[in-house]
Amino acid sequence: MTPAHAAPAPAGSLPPWALPYAPVAPFASPRLAVAPGIQPLDPAEWFLIAEDYAGQMAERDRLVADHPGWAFARTPQGEAAEAELLELMIPHLVARHGFREDGPRALVRPDGVRVGLDDLPPIATAGRLVQDDLLLMARPEGAEEHVLVSGILCFPAHWTLGEKIGRPLLRIHLPVPEYPGDLARRVQRFFDGVQPGRPLWRANWHFAGGPEIVTPMAEVEKTRMYRERLALTEEAWLRVERQTVARLPRTRAVLFGVRTIVTPADGLSAAQWRELDALIAALPAEQGARKLGPALRARAAREAARAD
Repeated sequence: MTPAHAAPAPAGSLPPWALPYAPVAPFASPRLAVAPGIQPLDPAEWFLIAEDYAGQMAERDRLVADHPGWAFARTPQGEAAEAELLELMIPHLVARHGFREDGPRALVRPDGVRVGLDDLPPIATAGRLVQDDLLLMARPEGAEEHVLVSGILCFPAHWTLGEKIGRPLLRIHLPVPEYPGDLARRVQRFFDGVQPGRPLWRANWHFAGGPEIVTPMAEVEKTRMYRERLALTEEAWLRVERQTVARLPRTRAVLFGVRTIVTPADGLSAAQWRELDALIAALPAEQGARKLGPALRARAAREAARAD
């Protein structure tokens, strides 16, 4: 069963899962602006926990409890990696983010919620601790690509876990127009090359008409999504995915983490508008149009001129 979108935010207010500013703006960084835009990640910064933690975690708890068959999916090939992932996360969260152990098999989160570590499969438990969606990839012996073997996906940006579980990277990214070819080869090298203790990260972004964070979409609807972006008004919402990639040392599985950040367009700084305007001007026209419709393009140009 596919869940309803997250509860709509009250008119004129910031929903609890959103931030009033954009801590990650890929278009404002030359190293992030062009896909795949990969760079090293300090292991101490594995997870980004901010003021939107309580609001996002309440949504994640709701989805896992009410729609477990939709929120997470597993294969036998991912079971060992799930257990290893949870094992690695616990000491990191206690040391870096103020989680508190409550008995031998439970953690208390920064929002005060107690999470039993044995109540659910490890991938679901891990997804109830952090804001990131967590996707485990493994490359079977002799295979050309990594395959999605386990995952929790509460905040999808126009896709569903059910359509992707058990699929290889190229199939997972369909129908993204730019992915097949050189980008697909670079992403596979990216997954092959990441080493234990040396995580990497990149970021993705788009504007949406509202602040909803739970936005599943079937592959066949992707074309409609691109058309809708052209009609966005200036009062759109920026959705950024801070994507991390880490190799698990024992199972050698690759963890792909997606931390979603939702910010109103009014929350962008003058410098961020200026860089957005410059990036869109440099992109091929068709690609730029998919990123920014006419109203937002005009606003970016206006805000950039004002910032100069």
